[in-house]
Amino acid sequence: MSYDHSHPRPEPPGRLALPGSVQGLAVALVLVGGAALGWAFSRGEAQLAWSSYLIGAFFALGLGVFGAAWLAILYLARGAWSVTMRRVPEAMTAWLLPGGVLALAAGLGARALYHWSHADVVAKDALLTHKAPFLNLTMFYALVGASLLLWVAFGAAFVAVSRRQDRDGGIGPTRTARALSAAFLVVFALTISIVSFYLLLSLDAHWFSTMFAVLVFTDVVQTGTAFVAVVAGLLVAAGKLRGFLNENHLHSLGKMVFASTGFWAYIYFCQHMLIWYANLPEETVYFLRRTSNGWLPYILLLPLLKFVVPFLLLVPREAKRKAGRLVPVAALIVFAQFWELYLMVAPAMGHGGEAAHAHLPLVELGATLGFLGLFTLVFGWSLARHDAVPLKDPALAECLDYHT
Repeated sequence: MSYDHSHPRPEPPGRLALPGSVQGLAVALVLVGGAALGWAFSRGEAQLAWSSYLIGAFFALGLGVFGAAWLAILYLARGAWSVTMRRVPEAMTAWLLPGGVLALAAGLGARALYHWSHADVVAKDALLTHKAPFLNLTMFYALVGASLLLWVAFGAAFVAVSRRQDRDGGIGPTRTARALSAAFLVVFALTISIVSFYLLLSLDAHWFSTMFAVLVFTDVVQTGTAFVAVVAGLLVAAGKLRGFLNENHLHSLGKMVFASTGFWAYIYFCQHMLIWYANLPEETVYFLRRTSNGWLPYILLLPLLKFVVPFLLLVPREAKRKAGRLVPVAALIVFAQFWELYLMVAPAMGHGGEAAHAHLPLVELGATLGFLGLFTLVFGWSLARHDAVPLKDPALAECLDYHT
């Protein structure tokens, strides 16, 4: 890679706005999600409604927090190639405040979702009694709320530093962002564990896994990178950032999508292999629930959606450089994240001895589409508020002359 400051800079693209058709589709998805949840609640299916809500809320929350994680990782790695697409993750962080509130609201459905929220059940269960100092609603709201508040604060700080650079220029804001990034990644490692433990892992309160937080982290990275690839690919295809974003940038982004796909497969296999090898009842129960009562075809489909198909399609070099090939694969990965969350949540809904039975996730998909629609509207609102490219970033010249 080389760069030359003498290259003429393209005409600034101004601000980006979501096309009216995309905004209309997002509104339609919100209505679909609301209708799905309303239908479930109206039929007295509180467990189905709240589990669908949880899947959608966590799906969108993962996209929001990835925006901050992406910024932190690339600031620390000094990834100059990504400068011209920085507005995408910055806009993703706008979801952290409304999305955090909506995710925390899952606590309102705790009695339908979490076995440990029933005092009478905990009193008769030695293991839940042992875990009660951690698994209770007070700690749920305190720790999850504090974690989400930290995400909001760091996300706002990243954006504020970027805006300061837009006004004043210079390397100072970049150095500040790197310091913020180092602090955030430490905080993120702890808080993603807390949030995933409470919202997802505690659905199976008798089960535990030291790999679970790492698996959720890989989910966030894989899905978030895929979402950025969808947006960047569409921008390139539409010629919106001509001269600022091209197939060389897409190539590096596609390699990140490809790498995250292999990373997810490695972590998912490690969790399954360690549980299978140890063969301990308190660990195997998780996969036994997800391979019985009709769930086996669903869980076998997961590695195909999240690894096998994307991996094979992204192997060719051109698949990572052409928007027409990268965007559909990235969209498949985004859908596959819904499928994995569905398999994390839905089989756990048959609390106690009565196991949940497999079913087509129509309500769950509708709710998740609703959250995706809301996320898209917030993302588009934030994206349109500022210039599409950080024109005063000192690394911009290097980014414009990036070749792969």
